[in-house]
Amino acid sequence: MIKFGIRQSFDRIEQAEERYANLSMPIEVALPYYWDIYEPVRRHLSEIAEKIKSYNATVLSIHAVQAPITDEKFKIWGKEIADFAMMLVVKTITLHPNNINKDKDVQEKTLKNLEYFADLYKNEIVFCIETFEGARRVFTPDEIVSFNLPMTLDTAHIRNDRKIWDLLKDYRENILNVHLSAKEGNKQHLPIDNFCKEVVSYLIENKWDGNVILEYLPEFHGRMLTDLESLKSKAKED
Repeated sequence: MIKFGIRQSFDRIEQAEERYANLSMPIEVALPYYWDIYEPVRRHLSEIAEKIKSYNATVLSIHAVQAPITDEKFKIWGKEIADFAMMLVVKTITLHPNNINKDKDVQEKTLKNLEYFADLYKNEIVFCIETFEGARRVFTPDEIVSFNLPMTLDTAHIRNDRKIWDLLKDYRENILNVHLSAKEGNKQHLPIDNFCKEVVSYLIENKWDGNVILEYLPEFHGRMLTDLESLKSKAKED
């Protein structure tokens, strides 16, 4: 069964009530995007989790800070975020595959980092690699597939719609989250279009079980609730 929600981020602990109280829809909790704004809140993650729980927010997934998953430090901050997810009774965490001068050794080290967490949490927590097309990403979409890694498919990050369909048809069982938004030229994370609706229809028809998260640019946040309701209605009709 598909669970629909919206991305809801915060940058400071003081924003927790503003962002997570009185929500009328499920959410993906997006931690501060850059390390320099994540660093001041990381020691308060348990407090933030308790606040979010006290607001009775329905949390579907977590989006991690943008930081390298290719070095040993990932084992430290990754565990912090995994424990944060467990407090919120959330299974999936989305990771950005960082840019790096990659080679086989770098990829093998990153795979070992991911295996470390798989062994530590025994499938209670799953790190999902988000799809980015840049060749310098430690894992491109094709490499996520070749290494059989859990995936967060972002429809705005892949330029060729045919590639998205191929992933949905051939790798669907390993896609745990879909970040849904439209793209136009160089613009990403626009409100959903007909292609996005076709993606959702396909997932419904194939009885896919995962999270569909709307991820829009700030100027379009006012559209999120209406668009989310239209997708939920579509799911009920189908």
